[in-house]
Amino acid sequence: DLGVPFGAKLKQNGFRLNSLNLALTQEVPGNISVLVITQPQLDLMRGEVDKLLRYIERGGNLLWLVDAEPLHGLERLAEKLDLLLPPGIVIDPSSAEMNAPATWSLGAPYPTHAITRNFNLITAFPSARPLIANDNNGWKHHTLVEVAPRGWVSRKIPKGKPVFDKRNDTPGPAIIAMALQRHINDRDQRIVVVGSGAFLANSYAGNGGNVDLGVNIVNWLASEDKLINLGPHTA
Repeated sequence: DLGVPFGAKLKQNGFRLNSLNLALTQEVPGNISVLVITQPQLDLMRGEVDKLLRYIERGGNLLWLVDAEPLHGLERLAEKLDLLLPPGIVIDPSSAEMNAPATWSLGAPYPTHAITRNFNLITAFPSARPLIANDNNGWKHHTLVEVAPRGWVSRKIPKGKPVFDKRNDTPGPAIIAMALQRHINDRDQRIVVVGSGAFLANSYAGNGGNVDLGVNIVNWLASEDKLINLGPHTA
């Protein structure tokens, strides 16, 4: 579920939020602005994933908050988006320097994109996983958040102070949020994938600029570009 602070902010911007049961609905409705996938607790049935893939094939816009392993049947969605989701979580030393948990990654500064233009708030990503884009002429991939230039991707959740294991770990930096775009069926299709399922959950949405970045992402996905970065920024 989306966090309450984030959902409330979207409602303030005029969005209507509804849950969707893929097991019961015949198809993902074609009149929605953005479909959000976040933290599935059970494996999706093949028919449910088929409906998601047809939604993508029709040009639907998507926000996918990807948990750490397992993917619960969404591997086919990653393939559809030409994304590789290697195992492991990002260890970002800058988190410890900010007295945050070792398994958090901190975003800022950000690459240039409509979503992050003039955005200068720190964002926190619990147990973030790396994203890698396959080269493909169909999708344009844009990095939104790159973290841990002094960190690494660890195959194991650290116990105590994390230590880089050169045999099993991958040096940073790591891309953990990405925007995808293509023109299909006479429309501009927009997708954002964030490698942290809890990024906008209640427990973490109050950290730094998480809600503000989440709102920017949804505004861009819904082609409400004029609303991006118009909200008040608090310290």
